[in-house]
Amino acid sequence: MKILVTTPSGKVGQELVKVLKERGVAVRLGAHSVEKTRQAFPGLDVVPLDYGVPATLEAAVQGVAAVYLAAPGDFPSAPEKALVDAAKRAGVKKVVKLAAMGIEGSDNPMRQVEEHIRASRLAFTFLHPTWFMQNFTTSHAGAIKAGTLAEPAADKKTAFIDARDIAAVAAEVLTRPGHEGKTYTLTGPDLLSRAEVVEILGKELGRKVAYLPVTDEQFRAAVKAHLPESYVELLSALYAGVRAGWTETKTDDVQKVLGRPPISFARFAKDHRATWA
Repeated sequence: MKILVTTPSGKVGQELVKVLKERGVAVRLGAHSVEKTRQAFPGLDVVPLDYGVPATLEAAVQGVAAVYLAAPGDFPSAPEKALVDAAKRAGVKKVVKLAAMGIEGSDNPMRQVEEHIRASRLAFTFLHPTWFMQNFTTSHAGAIKAGTLAEPAADKKTAFIDARDIAAVAAEVLTRPGHEGKTYTLTGPDLLSRAEVVEILGKELGRKVAYLPVTDEQFRAAVKAHLPESYVELLSALYAGVRAGWTETKTDDVQKVLGRPPISFARFAKDHRATWA
């Protein structure tokens, strides 16, 4: 059984590759930057996957049994739909689509892709995670290291999930039966405000980290020079959902799929301490 992993350098993708390798599963990585990906994953099967070049889609899915499909949240639906169509023509049996918590009933591109997968009649599993813990080791790492985390999240809570848990769930549903047609809403074990997040980080680091709740306008002004407009709009909408309380929920789906509880934020902080030290 060979599995095609798209976006292998993503937060979940890189962890998924590790899990599948540990399980001895044959993996193919579909990459836009082929040489860079080969350097990151030496010895693995890396093929071009350029959504602007249809021939690469057809070649990437040849001879694979399942596809892990993921894309940035502001990515349009048409290219991923084309990959789903190519997968069906190639005889792929299963698609596992990474989307996001709360897209049900929306016209979000991720939801459009899910509906296209349903219509294809391919076996599927949809993964809807909440906010990633790994955001604090990537986009927020510098701010935390400097001592102040500024987000337009007010005092609302989120059950942040570790990307390692999402990857473990993805590996399970890609390689084992019994998950077809299901949607898993993936959260961590604890509902935490950003103030509680920085308290945990500060305790682990042995120094104070402050949380500064900023407005949406302040957030936009701070990031507009560094991020594409479409991504700023996406983040603004996501934070609006946080402030509205949409993320103040947790599920036991990780436990149900993996047979163990999800990783706590305290453990995440300990595991990644060197990032902010």
